[in-house]
Parts: sequence; C-alpha cells; structure tokens
Amino acid sequence: MKMNIYYQSRDYRTIQLWKNVTAEQWNDPQWQLRNRITTVAQLKQVIQLTPFQQEEIERTLQVMASEGKEALRITPYYASLMQEDPFHPKMLPGEKERKRLDPIFWQSVPTPANLLFPNTGKEGAMDEGSRSFGAAYQRYPNRVALFVAENTSCASYCVHCQRAKSLDCTTEVNREEINKGLFYINYNENIDEVLVTGGDALMVSRSRLQYILEELSKIPHLRVIRIATRVPVVLPMAVTDELLDLINSSANRYATGCPKYVYFMTHVNHYQEITAEFASAVEKIRKKGFTIRNQTVLLNHVNDYYKTLAETFRRMMWVGVHPYYLLQCHKEKGIVHFITPVQVGKIYMKHLQGWLSGITMPKYAANIEGGGGKVLLMPSGHDTLNLEASIDEKISESFALVSTWDGKKIYRYESLGRATQDEFEDAMEIMNRFIGRKGVFFPKVIIVDEKGKHIETTFRSKLPIVEQLKKSQLLDYTLNGKNAPLTNPQDILEELDAFYLQQKR
Repeated sequence: MKMNIYYQSRDYRTIQLWKNVTAEQWNDPQWQLRNRITTVAQLKQVIQLTPFQQEEIERTLQVMASEGKEALRITPYYASLMQEDPFHPKMLPGEKERKRLDPIFWQSVPTPANLLFPNTGKEGAMDEGSRSFGAAYQRYPNRVALFVAENTSCASYCVHCQRAKSLDCTTEVNREEINKGLFYINYNENIDEVLVTGGDALMVSRSRLQYILEELSKIPHLRVIRIATRVPVVLPMAVTDELLDLINSSANRYATGCPKYVYFMTHVNHYQEITAEFASAVEKIRKKGFTIRNQTVLLNHVNDYYKTLAETFRRMMWVGVHPYYLLQCHKEKGIVHFITPVQVGKIYMKHLQGWLSGITMPKYAANIEGGGGKVLLMPSGHDTLNLEASIDEKISESFALVSTWDGKKIYRYESLGRATQDEFEDAMEIMNRFIGRKGVFFPKVIIVDEKGKHIETTFRSKLPIVEQLKKSQLLDYTLNGKNAPLTNPQDILEELDAFYLQQKR
C-alpha cells in the first residue's frame, strides 16, 4: 500500500512532562511503570486541556474514586500516542475527523461520559463469580479462564473495560485462589484449554507467572495455554526475550507426550496503536514460535467506521497479529456510551467481506452478559425479529433473537443502553460543553418513556452507506477504467502483455 503502516507517535522529548527523559529511561519498562500518568496535573502536560476540561476530568475521577476505582493509569509510551489536541484529531484521508476524538485519549482518560446514564448497565455484567471455583471461571465445556492478576495490575487502564467494577483497588487474586483454580483445571478432565488472564497476565511477577505455567504444564489433559495481555500495545518495551523464554520453558517444563500449544491474545482497537514499537514486540513474540491473535472491541467514537476497522484489521495482519474477534461492547455500568449498535457493526462487516482477505476478517460476536458465552453476530449467523428486510434497511434494530452455544435462546437480546429523552439531551449538552463543539459525541441508546417503554433508537435514520466506489477510495485501492480496483487480469490482458514484454527487454 501507499502509506506507512505504522502510526507515528509524538517524540516524547517534545512533551513537557518528559522533556528531560533519556532514551535509556524511556525504553526501560520499570521506568515506564513508575512514571505512569495518574493525575490530571500530569495529563495536562501531555495534551491540551482547558481549565474546564481539567475540572470535569477531575470531577469524574473523584466520583469514580468514591466507588473505589483508580481509573486513571496510562504508561508514558501509550500517552505519547495521544495527539496534542485530542479534541481536534488528525485522521487518515476519508475519515470524518470533525466527528472524532483522539482514539487513545477516548480509551484511556475517564470523562464525564463515564457518569452518564447511571440507570443503564450493570456492574459485573459478566457475572463471573457465579461460574467460578477459585480463580478459574468456566462457561464452555472444554476451556476456562484463569484469573492470575487483578485489574489494578494492568499497565494502563482501559476506560471501556468489561471488568470496570474490578478497577476497585481492593480487588486481589491471591495464591490460594490461584491454587483452587489450578486444582479445578486438573480435576475436570474435559478442560483442554486455559486462558491465563486478569487484569494482564504479563503484569504479574515473574515468579508467579513461572509457577502458574509450570503447574499447568503438569496437567496431562491440558493441550492449549493462552496468554491474555495488552502489554505489547501499552508497554511494548516490556516484551523481552527473557520473558518469552520463561514462558516457553515453563509452559512445557513438566509436560509429557504432546507439548502444550501456547499462544498470545492481545487487544488492539485502533490502527493508531499499531506502531513500530508494537510491531517490534510482535516480532519478538513470533520469533519465539508463538502465534498472536487479537480481540478488538467495537467502540463508539473510536473505531465505528468502515475505514477505521479496515485499517485496524489489515495493519494488524501485516505485522503478524491475527484478527480473531470483533466484540460487541458490554452493557457494563459507566461505559454504555461506547456501545455501537449491532446493526452498524453487521453492516460494516458485511461490506468488508471480499475487500479484505478472509484471514484478516475477525468474527463479529457478542459476549452475552451473565455468562452466556460468545454469539456470532455476522449477517449469516444472526437472526433478527425482522427477517424480511435487508440488514442495510433495518434502521431501528434494537432487539434480536440469538442462540447461545448450549442451545439457550434469548428472544429479545438488547445490545444498547437506555435513557429517557431528557437524559439523552442532558448527556449531549454535558459532553458538547466538555468537548467544546457539537457533532462529536452521539451516544447510541434506546429512548424510553418514564415507564421504560421503548420509543425509538438515537441512531434511527443514520445507518452507514458503503458504496463500491467509496470502498475503493477508503481502502486506497488504485482504480482501473471501470472506477473499480483490478480484480481480473484478463480485463487488461493486452496492456499487461505489452508491459511484460517491455520489462523482459
């Protein structure tokens, strides 16, 4: 392609907070962790904030702190990916930058949006405690998640986290809980795959990580170990040969017979997270023989656009990370403004099909609240209450019929948050003041009356239209005489033969 596939971060030496930092310090993961942004005073030395914006972020943090949440924690590296003016970002040609906020800022800095719609969403929506033994959480016959780290261990917090409740600084995963989880995995011989997660699996101590992997290596029926981490995205300098060698050796130290297959799961939501530093971390992981797969969350105001998704998926693949899932955002309390309608996600996925290679296309799925597991939302695998109409025409699809892996049917699965008309208008006014301009913040919610009865959806007549020519332009494909990319060499056979012969001379 014609562009540099790596997003270019700001030179940290031009940023006030780090103007005297040496390259040795900057590339030291421990320095990065010690110098994470945790206050608005630090943040305003990195990005442009008006006094009002500072006050509003501070107010948001205070409210979240009263709930036990330490919600601001950003590594210097990840903060350097934020544009200097996050409220007027520069995007790729074809993107609607006037309707965008900086995607790194929006993912990592709590704003008044996190306090909106308090009556929508549920804390702990996944209800993981109801399906757990110790640190092991199970919702499928053959695989479990093993929580080895609390969310407060993450190098950087994600504002859209599906475990937002676990930002509670008192949350702890202790050795006893981990041992109970390991016991259960060994006890249940159906389990052949485990996701080592948290929080972030790579943010635990080396000794804890080694212990966990060695214990897993002893379980004869366990075949696959997944390492869930966002470290390559937010702290790529922490991905070292030493760490990867420890994982390689520990995961199979006591294994007999077929070796355990170990791979990484990471979390890239936007192409601006795909930097040269990220690619370098990925290359180290791949050179050690590991596969890397990615779960992207579809996020309003971040990646809910055709070109953004396309660039994220294909750049990810170009550096060696396999797009695995595009996940519907959860109805977790405090983050419903991130939710994009299922309808919009399906339209974009439908229109990306064929324009990107199949291996570059993730599966679009919802992780059903309450432990229902993942349900595919692709047009071919997702039923609706309006079967006759094309998906491009269903302008108010608020409910859907879905089936879980174990045969349960949810007849009115509702993906969006809810608000009264007054709540919606108040939210728009609050965020327009905070952002400093209109037309950017537009939460996708179901408008209800005072009795909770559905009235309409806020995206009602604003479904995206993606025409063939527009797709070609957005993806930077060279057009032939038919205003379309070349898809059949026979269409220009004489021209190709002439060029080929010319090159042979």
